[in-house]
Amino acid sequence: MRLSSRFVLIGLLLCELAAAEAPSASRVDVMHWWVSAGERNSINAMRQHIEHQGLVWHEEAVAGSGTNRFSDELRQRVADGKPPMAAQAIGYDIQDWARQGQLVMLDDIAREQQWDEVIPFAIQHLSKYQDHWVATPVNAHSTNWLWVNHAQLTRLGLKQPDTWPDLIAMLDSAKAAGLIPISIGHEAWEHTLLFESVAAGAGGVEFYRRTFVELAPNAQDIEMLQLIFERMSQLRNYLDTGFSERSWNQATDLARSGEALMQVQGTWVNGEFSAHGLVPGQDYDCFRFPDTQGMMLLNSDQFILFKDYPAEPETRDMFVSTLISIDLQRDLNIAGGAAPARVDVPRDQFNACGQQAINDMRADNMRRTIMGSIAMGNAHPAPVKNALYQVITDHLMGRISNTQAVTRVESIITAAPRP
Repeated sequence: MRLSSRFVLIGLLLCELAAAEAPSASRVDVMHWWVSAGERNSINAMRQHIEHQGLVWHEEAVAGSGTNRFSDELRQRVADGKPPMAAQAIGYDIQDWARQGQLVMLDDIAREQQWDEVIPFAIQHLSKYQDHWVATPVNAHSTNWLWVNHAQLTRLGLKQPDTWPDLIAMLDSAKAAGLIPISIGHEAWEHTLLFESVAAGAGGVEFYRRTFVELAPNAQDIEMLQLIFERMSQLRNYLDTGFSERSWNQATDLARSGEALMQVQGTWVNGEFSAHGLVPGQDYDCFRFPDTQGMMLLNSDQFILFKDYPAEPETRDMFVSTLISIDLQRDLNIAGGAAPARVDVPRDQFNACGQQAINDMRADNMRRTIMGSIAMGNAHPAPVKNALYQVITDHLMGRISNTQAVTRVESIITAAPRP
């Protein structure tokens, strides 16, 4: 009898331990990389909306500029059999996870809530795998922007640059005044973000689409690469020597303080400036990169759900429905600086740069001129992106010539499998 009681006690303890380790039915375990000031405001808006639905929020934030460290840690969690319920993902990384059979299909919710009708086609292309919804988009960042310190713009008597010569004249004025003309950080994705704006401006929509999205450039497109790298060499003269030691948000701080005239970056800078209480038109200005007016280079943050996480279907459905809701997309993107991922969110509460981003996205969606960002992995698969990173950084650092860069880019693109 005593032995039986012992077994009963051990059994009860094991049940309690298992219950303690298992997530509660209403818990959402979210893994993300939003850690800067503006990004934290975005994730806080998401958390508030999720908790308002009665769900229990738990997050793991992975610091580090870029997404490489985050991706490594996520892969390790999945390999260890401990995936999060949901994880942030961008671009072709979503396709890779879906190809492995790891993701929850979202077709039923998407059909019920008419995602096909309200989400731009260019985002749908990344959110779907084999025509099945596998990710929930929460924003529509674009990367082809100049973020300009308004006080310095006014002091130097400058205005919005519409063309490449306008931009060079603007940078010359900043350099002569002792400012850092363009602030940038040390990572390859930042250099590639600058490159893609130069490429889109120099070559136009069809060049960019053929060369970097379809991976099918013609002979004239290859010739255009020479001009693009010549322009990148020109821009190298407007960078300061300290850029190889700083992060992207430290570069943003230089533009915010007025030590630098501008930064070429995505709309997350709008969120960073807003987090510091800055106002468009008073403290900073947002201009499309010269000659890219009428096109949008896209980076959409999305959330994927893992099959092997022991979540209740009702919890998953509530989480996804909340992410795609008009209210969450409004509040998250007012905080984060982007346009919402759906076209029917009212824009009246967004600041001037946010409203411009929304207007541009709606118009560019109608024109089919929203194209994936090279830098953010929205244009093509990761092997192509990573190979281009190396070439573009080597060139910006002056380690290879314009001609060498063109040859290497041509080799990468022509050897890549076409999507």
